[in-house]
Amino acid sequence: MAISVTGKIVITVVVLGVLAGMSTLIYFLVTDAAEEVVPVPTTEPPGVEDSDMRYRVGVGIADTTGPCVEIAFMGYAEVFQTGRGIHLRQFSRAFIFESGDTRVVLVIADIQAVGIALRRQVVTNLQELYGDMYSLRNVIVTGTHTHSGPGGHLVEFLFDITIRGFSSETFDAYAEGITRSIVRAHENIVPANLYYAQANVSNVHMNRSPYSYEYNPEEEKARYDGNTDDTLTQVRIVREDGNLHGVLNWYAIHTTSMNMTNRLISSDNLGYAAITMEKMLNPGALPGKGGVVAGFFPSNLGDVSPNTRGARCEFSGNECDNHFTICDAGERCFSLGPGDDMFESTKIIGHAIYEGALEALNSPGEELTGGIAVVHQFVDMPTTTGTRYDPITQVFQSNQGVSGCMPAMGYSFASGTQDGANTLNITQGTITNIPILDAIAGVPGRPTEQDRACHAPKPILLMTGRSNTPLPWHPRIVSMSLVWLGDFAILGVPGEPTTMAGRRMRAVVGNIMEQRGYQPRIVVSGLTNEYIHYVATFEEYQVQRYEAASTIFGPHTLDIFLNKFAEFTRVAIEGGDVAAGETPADNRYRTVSLILPVVADMSPRGTAFGHVLHQPATSVARGDVVQAVFVGANPRNNLRQESSHAVVERMELGQWTVVATDADWETRFTWERLSTLLGTSQVTFEWQVPEDAILTEYRMVYYGTSRQPINRLSNFTGITNTFTIDAPALF
Repeated sequence: MAISVTGKIVITVVVLGVLAGMSTLIYFLVTDAAEEVVPVPTTEPPGVEDSDMRYRVGVGIADTTGPCVEIAFMGYAEVFQTGRGIHLRQFSRAFIFESGDTRVVLVIADIQAVGIALRRQVVTNLQELYGDMYSLRNVIVTGTHTHSGPGGHLVEFLFDITIRGFSSETFDAYAEGITRSIVRAHENIVPANLYYAQANVSNVHMNRSPYSYEYNPEEEKARYDGNTDDTLTQVRIVREDGNLHGVLNWYAIHTTSMNMTNRLISSDNLGYAAITMEKMLNPGALPGKGGVVAGFFPSNLGDVSPNTRGARCEFSGNECDNHFTICDAGERCFSLGPGDDMFESTKIIGHAIYEGALEALNSPGEELTGGIAVVHQFVDMPTTTGTRYDPITQVFQSNQGVSGCMPAMGYSFASGTQDGANTLNITQGTITNIPILDAIAGVPGRPTEQDRACHAPKPILLMTGRSNTPLPWHPRIVSMSLVWLGDFAILGVPGEPTTMAGRRMRAVVGNIMEQRGYQPRIVVSGLTNEYIHYVATFEEYQVQRYEAASTIFGPHTLDIFLNKFAEFTRVAIEGGDVAAGETPADNRYRTVSLILPVVADMSPRGTAFGHVLHQPATSVARGDVVQAVFVGANPRNNLRQESSHAVVERMELGQWTVVATDADWETRFTWERLSTLLGTSQVTFEWQVPEDAILTEYRMVYYGTSRQPINRLSNFTGITNTFTIDAPALF
């Protein structure tokens, strides 16, 4: 997560306002409980108990798209990066694995990150349907880390502040969508076997902090080919009839191909890979409507960027790194992807990842035959202790104790990364105090001498762990998990581990597995169950680039994870369980918000909602972009989950059939506010005609919902004239 200059300014202003007693000027909106989930049948599918297959597995996909306009996106912390429409819808993909009396849910959702509040709401929804079958222990939820989705759902104050507070619309949309995907997986459990495979995907990412990486021990670096992990790891699910049921993929990459200038919801490169694979596996199905589900999970992505052309200054084009080489004042330093624009870059990177997944899918794979175990614990990081891990000897040093720190952000957190622009030219790698920044450090809470010593050499910018006003700024109790899936270990990390941090996690778990006769099949699943920013190695922490400055629990954060994963692995192999740990406080009903509601929509005089202001051309060719403009209403009135704000229809045998929705790569749905005072707006829908489009008649249809001043909602439809796709001229 990169923080822009405007984000820093807003954080500072709001913090000062809170502490100065300006609450009388701020209207806090207390959120209501999430809407009830409609009950569904809870019976098991027939025949599951009688099968001789090794596992019982369910897969499900659901639309979890949040409000596509007016809510700020979460990721770059750019206050003015509010939504204006949709390029790709957000989906939640759920996988339920069961063996004996053990059941675990793995979810990958197209959102920036998951927080305890969101996962708690999902579990509450599930328990209303299924009792105690599902809990915080066995419902494991991961975010793809897209930076192009609405925020305001994480609850902790620092995460939601640049969204202008908590967004109940976003929170409810995500909770309902994730719940729906799990319900569908629950009702879709079949006998199945699991197969493990890997493929190499290179030239799609780069290490954005190579200077930090080089501080790791030479002996350790020599074990690996480079400073990023190119391996895509896959588990495929095969039904009793031999057909594919679903596929899970893990790959180390940031979903930041879409940059901070983007205003359309997008699931970014991993989302593109998912919808492309599902399109291939479900011929003829619209996005999100196929039976075979393909999930793409982020791995140890912390210092890994998809922007492979490297960082350049915005105007001069000079190389920069926000550390040793900075841009002129007011000039941003940011990285560029391989394409001509961010859309093309997203497609290039996403397609390469898809091709790697397809290679793994077409390989024989290795059958997973072991049992299933779930090891989960809530860990109070500031009070947790362990022993130091030596990355050279790969042994824990029993005579060297380590402990966590109260959450805090370092100076270089304010520099942002090469994936997120910074105009203040605050440099990465800052390890000495700056008086003007020290003044900011005390805003949320004054760090104690013990805090400073614990975090050294990090100079503390925001002592977030010392502030609970108006609610906690950061989590301190975090969720850690290890899922043992047929002798394949999935390490659930509630943050963004760097490349080497992830490698150490795999090394620790792999050594224990090998000692007990297992092949070291392990994957790191980042951004799982919680968001704690980054996990850097101890050596990288000394440099204090962005990732280290954002390692909020201090220099030994990774060591604590290594100690825990070693313990979890032994428990998974030997049986038993770990202590549950102290459950984090429930802050769902303490949230505050400055997000304004939709008041009313009006159509311009002489027009009606849905009226077509600009018709498509009557005749187009393959590859052309077809565009229509409608009199619109605010899309926040109806998120249209499981549906679409606009579609393309084709005439087939005398009937109109939907061939593209606002979830397709080829479409763009854009909403524009014309007058805030009058409540007028318009919608533009674009469709790039595919090269294999059938030569016949088409039309565009816009589905909207208007809000009257008395808060009454009315649905309407806008339909364009027909247009034809013609064959190219031969001469």
